[in-house]
Amino acid sequence: MFPPPAPVIPAPAMVGRLQFVSVGASNFATEMDFIGSLLPRFRYIAIDAEYPGTVHGAPAGAGLSPAARYYAVVKANVEELPVLQLGLTICDEEGNLPVVMDVDGLPLQIAWEFHFSDFDVARDPHSVESVNFLRAQGFDFVRARAHGVASADFAGKLAALLASVPRWCQPPAWVAFGGAFDFAFMVKMLSGGQPLPENPQDMVARASDLLRGPVFDAKYMAEHCGRPELCVGGLRTVAAILGVPQLDPAPPSLAGPKSHTACRIYYNVMRMLEHDGAGYDGLIDGLY
Repeated sequence: MFPPPAPVIPAPAMVGRLQFVSVGASNFATEMDFIGSLLPRFRYIAIDAEYPGTVHGAPAGAGLSPAARYYAVVKANVEELPVLQLGLTICDEEGNLPVVMDVDGLPLQIAWEFHFSDFDVARDPHSVESVNFLRAQGFDFVRARAHGVASADFAGKLAALLASVPRWCQPPAWVAFGGAFDFAFMVKMLSGGQPLPENPQDMVARASDLLRGPVFDAKYMAEHCGRPELCVGGLRTVAAILGVPQLDPAPPSLAGPKSHTACRIYYNVMRMLEHDGAGYDGLIDGLY
């Protein structure tokens, strides 16, 4: 008899009553179909992309605006580097996450963490510092390479799911925190690896077109909602100032938990606004 196969992806990560479902090649189709069935009811989709650092800096020379200079960094790195992980957290209008029942019949919230197979740490360009950080957080580069899902397969399935959302449903609203790289990687995957648009405005428009809905940056929204104290600090700092409940135990700094925090920041900011937030559509931190 053959020995049982080794686990192909990390076990589902549990944080309290929240489970981050690890997705690789073996459960990719099942989980994507499940997500597709939820989209009519859970139209807010928060994402976080993890990638192997940056290998290109800002272009030399004067004359570029800060947004153009930053986008040049995003474009150069996203075009060359593969995505490693994508965290995906969905919620409804009231901020509720999908709930399933665990083996004891108790309710369990869920979000997802996709592991991609495109990156070969022994061959592909990367930042050693970033790779070491992700490894310290528990990311297994060898396992992802062997058992993750190809980003092209993910993109094809996602495009099909988005196209199948009933016309009577509101379009999905996509959220990231400091989302230039996140949305650029989505554009890269959904366009089949084609070069990114030449300017940030076209990239954001392309993201909205491919994702079939508006795109929001929770960092930009937090910094422009009338709360000066939210203008400094990263993801966890902003979450703490807004009173976003901290996950206990604290999860690794990887794509799934970061997408969940981005989702909670977006929801909390939306609750503070006196309008529907549509004016923030396409305003991505660093690109606007």
